[in-house]
Amino acid sequence: MTKQQFLDGKSFSLPYTYSNNTTYKCDEDKCLIREYRTKEGQILISDYLMNIDKIGNKMITCFTYILDTKITKKIRYEDMVEVTSA
Repeated sequence: MTKQQFLDGKSFSLPYTYSNNTTYKCDEDKCLIREYRTKEGQILISDYLMNIDKIGNKMITCFTYILDTKITKKIRYEDMVEVTSA
């Protein structure tokens, strides 16, 4: 996936997640949204996952807080696999 596809809000999956039916996307507020999908690829539920701290040329940096602890995650564009169904 490219940076522009990410910024355009295209849905993507990650190869190292535990669920085959979970995808992600960037919303208009620059937050990372998680989407739960049916086996056919239709979105059932979407919810907020993390804030996007930095959008670089090769990766994004996201963060959230859990029990007063900041959790930071870096995701490379090359690891994002665009979802074409739905």
